[in-house]
Amino acid sequence: MNNRNFVMLFLIVIISCSKNSKNIMNNNEPLSNNQDTTKIIVDTASVIKNNQIEEFQKNVIDKGDIYSFNRLAIHYVDKSKYKELQKYALIMADKYNNGDGYSQVFECIIALNNNNEYNDITDFAKINEKAKNEALKYLEKGASINDINCMSELAEIYRNGIGVEKDIKKADELKKKIEKL
Repeated sequence: MNNRNFVMLFLIVIISCSKNSKNIMNNNEPLSNNQDTTKIIVDTASVIKNNQIEEFQKNVIDKGDIYSFNRLAIHYVDKSKYKELQKYALIMADKYNNGDGYSQVFECIIALNNNNEYNDITDFAKINEKAKNEALKYLEKGASINDINCMSELAEIYRNGIGVEKDIKKADELKKKIEKL
């Protein structure tokens, strides 16, 4: 499991465990007498059901709901379904001008041009020029709305020359812009 998948799974576990612990505490029973911790974690990992996926999809399309988008992103990245995720990332980016959408489109473009894999930002250097230009376009749009994630990824790309000519000046400008936010 790559780092991104691990982080997303970890966040789901933490969020779900905190919700479950509230329910458990309301029962006034110790955790060991109420539910097994392992069961909570396993249940959390498979928390997204088909009817929930449809609801999340609808919420992204109709409302640009970030919570629903993040749940879809976790689900699709975990299953390496980048083509499916890209549809919703494009809606969040193009229709709702959302930074997470721009960042996720960037990652989807890389994955779809890299044997359906996205491990980390260094995969950007592995894709063709047309795909690089398209991916960079979305990161730059995200940076233009002051999305810190997009700006950080762009800065890393330029500072280290990942798939582009190294440009320390651009990287420093982005870093300064982030620090001002």
